[in-house]
Amino acid sequence: MQVNPNYKKVKGSHMLMISCGYCKTDIAKYQKLGKGNLLRMYIERIVESSIVFSNDLVCPNCSKKLGRKISLKKKDKEAYKMIRSRFNTRKLQN
Repeated sequence: MQVNPNYKKVKGSHMLMISCGYCKTDIAKYQKLGKGNLLRMYIERIVESSIVFSNDLVCPNCSKKLGRKISLKKKDKEAYKMIRSRFNTRKLQN
């Protein structure tokens, strides 16, 4: 697992474990704000990951594409736009 050096703890957030929807391999530990569905996964909020940050978010075990990298111009941030039904999330206890 790689630890993100840009990670900062945010008040009112909770931890999610993102896993592949096909082979159930854990992909990343992510800090989620709010209570909605996971649509975008901001790179700065990824705490730990087993992926290489490239253009596509790909499962290291089965090589299925789970998301693609986008650049948000308003917020000047990079994120992965997640493809629905290709990943699972579960809430972790802090």
